Amino acid sequence: MNARKRLKELLHDGTVTQVPSIFDGLSARLAQDAGFQAVSVTGNGVAASLLGKPDIGLVTLTESAQVAHNIATAVDIPVIFDADTGYGTAVNVTRTVVELEGAGVAGIKLEDQVTPKRCGVLDVPIPVVSEREYLGKIEAALWAREDDDFVIIARTDATNTLGVKAAARRAQAAIELGADSALVVGVRDPEDVKILMDTIDAPLLTLVEEKGPMATMGVAEIGELGFSLALYPGVVRYSMVGAARRALATLRDEGQSTSVRHLMATPAEWNALMGLDSYFEIEDRFVRGNGLAETPEG
Repeated sequence: MNARKRLKELLHDGTVTQVPSIFDGLSARLAQDAGFQAVSVTGNGVAASLLGKPDIGLVTLTESAQVAHNIATAVDIPVIFDADTGYGTAVNVTRTVVELEGAGVAGIKLEDQVTPKRCGVLDVPIPVVSEREYLGKIEAALWAREDDDFVIIARTDATNTLGVKAAARRAQAAIELGADSALVVGVRDPEDVKILMDTIDAPLLTLVEEKGPMATMGVAEIGELGFSLALYPGVVRYSMVGAARRALATLRDEGQSTSVRHLMATPAEWNALMGLDSYFEIEDRFVRGNGLAETPEG
């Protein structure tokens, strides 16, 4: 089964699936190696890893498409890519879908924020475009995709400024146009979750942040609320930063890394994660020269 069909299966199988958010080939391989069935690309992580900048719309479509390709070719499991606002108007959305579908990811999240955008989990006002404009982007995305199995996830950040009921109605309108599933950001309380479930007739995703009521819920509890996919946007990137910061502080202060070496992956574990042996096998099978020009026989 290809990755896109697998993602659709996960959305509709009646159980909840944990999906860690990653941002490059390395973090994607770590998630796959840990046994997760799918990954979601965090735009926040991509902005940080590529640019060392915050998630405010600085990453371009060209950069995103390359990241998407790198991740999709690094793993076999479905990759959900964060397409932000589609990088412009509905016209830009059509190219976004072509580029990201061509990159090999299983699906995209398409959001309704204004430009410049902001990370959706910030505790600041997050304005959104009109419902009419947003639905035009969803229609454009559906029109532009060539593979019907390429998943279009209607993400709305409208809860922040318009309230959960308006956000739920907006998500349902996108579903009625043909979006495959929806993600309503900022819904954390059980009573608000019920509004989503009563309003939206489609598989739903949720963000499990490192704060709020869901942060301490087990995945089974989140499934009982009715969600199909539980995305964890911060676990990988926050853990990587925390571990690297502690290791670097040790190296600086102690002059060596001995005291934290037991926390590191070994070189053998690193090489196994990268699949190094498979490339040695390719080398043994196909490399039959040293790259030097052949000279005429005298």
